[in-house]
Amino acid sequence: MINISAEQGLRGTPVEIGVAATVSQLPIVRGLAETLVLLSDFTLDEVADIRLAVDEACSTLIAVAAADTTLQCRFTVGDKDLLVRVTGVAGAAGLPDQRSFGWHVLRTLTDEVTATQDPYDPAVSGYPTTVEFRRVRGKA
Repeated sequence: MINISAEQGLRGTPVEIGVAATVSQLPIVRGLAETLVLLSDFTLDEVADIRLAVDEACSTLIAVAAADTTLQCRFTVGDKDLLVRVTGVAGAAGLPDQRSFGWHVLRTLTDEVTATQDPYDPAVSGYPTTVEFRRVRGKA
């Protein structure tokens, strides 16, 4: 178990959570993201942006998720940035639509965003798919 405290800081220690790939789990992931960035010297505007970016990344993968799968979310706070990696299992081949409004929101709110997909994995009955983004702290 990780003891989260503002005094101790979170830099360099990845924090992970796994939730069902359903919309009902989004508040849990958003809440964790918000708590981490509040304790890591991000401004309130950056906190709001990151929270929305996390919501979009998770929603993107939930929309293509195979039935009864989970999302794995990993947050790594660096000295100058936050790296967020959300992994799920897609039911069909193909990356998320990078021309969609949701993807436009991700590009706008983050400094870098990528999506990758592995070949079909029979062990998980789908295509492991990842959305990863980076947000720099203090960027105007």
